[in-house]
Amino acid sequence: MLKPSRQPYGFKNLLAYKKAEELQMGCSLVTAQFPKYKTLIALADQMDRSARSGKQNIVEGWKRNSTKEYYDFLGFSIGANTELEEDCNDIWRGVYPDLIGITGVMGEKGKMGGDEMGEMGEGGKIKRDEISITREKGNGVSLSTPFDPLIPLDIEKIPFYPLNKNLPPIIQLKLRCKELNYLLNQLQKSLEAKMLQEKTLSGGDIARNYLQAIDKNKKQDDIFLEQYGFVRLENGQVIAKNQDG
Repeated sequence: MLKPSRQPYGFKNLLAYKKAEELQMGCSLVTAQFPKYKTLIALADQMDRSARSGKQNIVEGWKRNSTKEYYDFLGFSIGANTELEEDCNDIWRGVYPDLIGITGVMGEKGKMGGDEMGEMGEGGKIKRDEISITREKGNGVSLSTPFDPLIPLDIEKIPFYPLNKNLPPIIQLKLRCKELNYLLNQLQKSLEAKMLQEKTLSGGDIARNYLQAIDKNKKQDDIFLEQYGFVRLENGQVIAKNQDG
């Protein structure tokens, strides 16, 4: 199926494209701070390539002749973004020790999430009297370093919108990846609906969407059951949590 005629540069009006531009710039600012060691040079290059690929695949998909091709290239963009996000996760959890303590990557010591937390103690740990400040002001999210075992930072629970500019740069980059993938997924869903209506969506994609919908509904049902004190057994039977057998 051919796409309806579009403005040649209409992709520049897409919010996803604009966010991809911001992501690419943010990535380059972070990787520019990496020490010039062989491993980190390779990591910086790969991260920059992923950020570029995320943006360029949006452009290439827009330029393709069919909706299906556009859909596929958005998928390539999602893949590149996910790879970049995983690199951010690795850096934050300390896989690359030479990046620890670099302000342009891990953030300024003592200033995360807008809370004044003082200087880090020996080994990157925060003093116990400063922990209470984080808990009181952190709005449910402990904004510590990943190397402080007393207050682990669950970066998966930090919302990507609105972006907290006080978070460490590598966390901001991760959140930009999550936001862009959300937008790309929304674009893909709109294309899926169009292809389904026009009967051009492949059987594999139809089956995948169906299974995803079932899984989503099951998860929602399980949450509902748990709230009311029930549990679903492996055989599908629903019983009260305190019921024997």
